[in-house]
Amino acid sequence: MASTDDVSRKREKLERCPPGHDGRGVALYNLAWALYDRYLEEDEINDLNEAITLHREALELRPVENEHYHRSSSLSELGLCLSCRYDKLEVVDDLEEAISLRRAALELRPPGHPRP
Repeated sequence: MASTDDVSRKREKLERCPPGHDGRGVALYNLAWALYDRYLEEDEINDLNEAITLHREALELRPVENEHYHRSSSLSELGLCLSCRYDKLEVVDDLEEAISLRRAALELRPPGHPRP
């Protein structure tokens, strides 16, 4: 129930951040994370699928040239969600994309990066 309430709150925040709003990327990321968290508790694949979609949208708003927008976190979390979906559905494309995304995230955080 707590995770469902968290998803509802995050959904409301996203609704207050329409396309073009400065906070949309963070709102997308936060809702995606809440859905992933609920997936872990309830094992509902639709939550995981929506989390993947939202992480993809958030990633588009986090450009490579400006790491301030935490692109590496979006890459890593999207990879994590795809890896979980692979564990559930065994679609090899999900695993391959997850590996690629997590490698891209590591490239943005070389040794000595302030956020390991």
